[in-house]
Amino acid sequence: MPSHKRKRSVSRHLPYDTINPLSHSEGTIKQLRTAGLTADDLLPSNYIPGFPHRPIRPSHHQQQDDEESEDSASHNEKGDNDDDDRSSVASSSSSKGGDAQHRARKARQRQAARDAQDNQIGVLTNVILRALEEGDIARAKRAFGLVRRSKVRGQPVDLRKRALWSLGAEILMRDGEVRSRSVMALAGEGPIAAEEEDDDDEKEDHDGADADGDADAAGRERERERERTRGARQRRWGSSANMPRLREYLESLVRQYPYNRLHPDSVSDLDFHPVLFSCEFYNAWAEHRLALERLAEEAESWSEGELDDVLPDVDMRGYYDDNDDGGGGDGARAEGHVDRGDNLTGRERRLRQAKTDLSQRALSTMRDVAARMDGLMENVPYSRSAELLRLRGMVALYIGDLSVPPAPRTADEEEEAARIRGLEQERARAFFVRMVKNGGRADACVERWLHDGNGSEDDYGADDDDDDVQGSQWGALPVFSSMPMR
Repeated sequence: MPSHKRKRSVSRHLPYDTINPLSHSEGTIKQLRTAGLTADDLLPSNYIPGFPHRPIRPSHHQQQDDEESEDSASHNEKGDNDDDDRSSVASSSSSKGGDAQHRARKARQRQAARDAQDNQIGVLTNVILRALEEGDIARAKRAFGLVRRSKVRGQPVDLRKRALWSLGAEILMRDGEVRSRSVMALAGEGPIAAEEEDDDDEKEDHDGADADGDADAAGRERERERERTRGARQRRWGSSANMPRLREYLESLVRQYPYNRLHPDSVSDLDFHPVLFSCEFYNAWAEHRLALERLAEEAESWSEGELDDVLPDVDMRGYYDDNDDGGGGDGARAEGHVDRGDNLTGRERRLRQAKTDLSQRALSTMRDVAARMDGLMENVPYSRSAELLRLRGMVALYIGDLSVPPAPRTADEEEEAARIRGLEQERARAFFVRMVKNGGRADACVERWLHDGNGSEDDYGADDDDDDVQGSQWGALPVFSSMPMR
């Protein structure tokens, strides 16, 4: 056996009285000598993360040598008298074994990367989830900022893992939201606690009050109950003021993670586009709904005399049914028509014009969303996305509802609205059929509507004369299943 001599480092040839350039202490030099290292050698902690709590991994060549020796040992134990057969079996086995080992090594690397990310940002993720549940958006925002600035193995955090991107979208949409009333009540502070304290103070102050004081307290209580009811009715998810930032955030994710046909199951813009369009759809629908509620409340305080001064008289003789003999009364108004020669009051005219303006504003927004979706869905794989097809069908139905003007309507308006709404419903039906063919699942209402040949009025909504929104219980369906809402 040839003897292997250890190569001496350069420092061994230096004089004894040479000053150590690393300036190690005697204790450190003793530890290096015990480990078989010199002062000039590279320490394992410089190239092994977590050393000495992690072992020194063998080199790639050493792993291959060990694997080859194990394969050869297993083949020698089997034994084969035919040399040709033995060589062919060994070569095929080694190639298959090499592929399996390569896949296993890749799987271990991916699992190690996931574990490293979970270990580093797992606590921050739990903080974000807890803050969102409690409505503490400011705290969730700070924690998500730390996640964005963190690095795992020298690389930025991949927001696609564990759906971190959806948490960021929810934080942006709910930015500026106050903490939930239930959480503040548990903390002994906030509106509920303040109201209870006010009630106690009022009871103490009014113990010796007269009847007028009791009437004032009752009036204040009714006003407070009215404000509480109004706030509960107008509650929505997020704020419309946050839509520009949310749109910018999702568009940045679309550019950063484009669709890759080699990895079709990876999170990509095929997942981000439906979320973006869903948020815009929801925002337009919610703002239209809330605006109609505010309009109904404001209309109660309108004065007829003031409205007659600012609004011109409108001849409403065209707003009736030709088959009506003029005796319809309230029934004719319920059908969206008025009696022959009957003019709307100033309040009714102003209310109808305001509803028309709100519908046109929402209709303009939804048509822009529909045009962008149509442009995107001209190409594969977006044209085969079940979520995009379902969402595009819901957009078509909502556009059809918004195309119907508020009551009362003329015969020409009725005919034009029915034509546009019918076209949008046929377009929605085509998108839903394509969705089902591409593996999508329709909800119960859509499935019933698809099976119905004519798509009757009972299938898709309530009466058109609803003061809140024209047509449709479609707006109450779970349309926004792809939104980042938990």
